[in-house]
Amino acid sequence: MIRLKSSDGRLFAVDEKTGFMSTLIKDIVTDLGATTEPIPLPNVSGDILVEIVRYCRYHKDDARLSNSVPDILQDDSLIEAWDRKFMNMDDSKMLKVISAADYLNIEPLVDLGCLAIAKIIRVLSVEEIRKRYNVVDDFTPEQREQIQKELERMK
Repeated sequence: MIRLKSSDGRLFAVDEKTGFMSTLIKDIVTDLGATTEPIPLPNVSGDILVEIVRYCRYHKDDARLSNSVPDILQDDSLIEAWDRKFMNMDDSKMLKVISAADYLNIEPLVDLGCLAIAKIIRVLSVEEIRKRYNVVDDFTPEQREQIQKELERMK
């Protein structure tokens, strides 16, 4: 068993197959060898690690993910119903899960999370995206005009 310690001190025990979905954890275990000490994960809170562990436990035997990540960005029909339900969370939590998956180097989860965000924002206007994700519009009017001209040329 691999023991993990979240940033808020919560402890998690996962089997090797589950833990090794994370390249970071796999590299740490490989470098340290067998240890009873928990692996500290200072960038992942317990609430988010619960979700990460749940995802990894579900997919630990999924050869499709361990051999090569399907191109879900090109064909989202490849996404399982379980994954669709898993990503059905509020924006804040979803962004934290994606960030933690990136930190832990769990590529299939990063891809899944990015696709979920992409599907959300593709139906929103620029203003709606700014408001939803607190993106500050710091372009000058001249910069906005230049961008608009470049976009028109690309059409």
